[in-house]
Amino acid sequence: MYNVDGEIMIKEIDKNMKDSTNSVDEVKWIDLNNQYLRGLAFSNNFSRLDKNHFVSENVRYLQKHPSGVNITFKTNAKVIKIKAEVDNVSYMSHMTAIGQIGFDLYYLYEDKFVFVATTKINQKSYEVTLLNNLDETEKTFRLYFPLYIGVNEAKIGINNDANLKFYKPQQEKIVIYGTSISQGGCATRPGMSYSNILDRMTNYEFINLGFSGSAHLEEEMAYILKSIPKKYLILEVEANNTTKSLQEKLPKFLDILKDEKIILISHFPHPQVLLYPDLKSAFDINFEFQKQFNNLTFIDGKEMLKEFNYDETVDTTHLTDLGFYFVAKYLKDYLK
Repeated sequence: MYNVDGEIMIKEIDKNMKDSTNSVDEVKWIDLNNQYLRGLAFSNNFSRLDKNHFVSENVRYLQKHPSGVNITFKTNAKVIKIKAEVDNVSYMSHMTAIGQIGFDLYYLYEDKFVFVATTKINQKSYEVTLLNNLDETEKTFRLYFPLYIGVNEAKIGINNDANLKFYKPQQEKIVIYGTSISQGGCATRPGMSYSNILDRMTNYEFINLGFSGSAHLEEEMAYILKSIPKKYLILEVEANNTTKSLQEKLPKFLDILKDEKIILISHFPHPQVLLYPDLKSAFDINFEFQKQFNNLTFIDGKEMLKEFNYDETVDTTHLTDLGFYFVAKYLKDYLK
């Protein structure tokens, strides 16, 4: 019950705190790297941009993180496992291991996808049982991929006598380009990023092109965004730009995308504006600058979360599940 330092191990006190485990069931493995993946605009190798795209070295690294990628399948399996190999174990202190490197499983119940299982484990390579002892009626599931790690391999395992069929609904696409918040920092698990919540709230397929710390409004990115057929383009970029870079780059960026239906979101609430007048002034200048653009829908990020009195983040900047849910709920009305 005690670790080497004599501390009580919570995993021994509360069995629900234990890591996910792998059952002894024999299964057949089915590769998830296929044409039924949702949330990808260019390829089916878990990467969010094409290998020939180059925006910056940072984006080239982050595009390997399959934030927003998911896959839907029907199966009569009695056991469902997942086998995955990712680039690393979790590496951020303010975001859970599940959110960074894990997978979430949702079950279609009465026309809504409901969260039923996750990979509660922190290993670079793992094989875990998500569900077992299921009855043999056919069920529909959706699996969401990690938010903040490269995925080298991902497979679903089902009992040998079961059937599994992938399918991909034909839906219009909504593309999101933004910062770490759009990528999903710091959701507790993949299904709770705002793009993935919107995926379940609406009848659209979401392409998540949030790149942590790297939404720098490069012209190359604007042309990539323009090339993707879409219903709407959501831009959330202020936090990765200074006032100077925002004013220099955003007009050109929007001009390249002038024929798109664009929703532009300004900075979400930040509690330190209460302490630092210079920060508040910069936010106010950025707000007025973004508000001026015609031919797009402008949303005040502060309005989206104002009722929470700055309690919607984990570190004053990155959203918790609470913040993500209300961002998605707010955006849903604009996407009808």
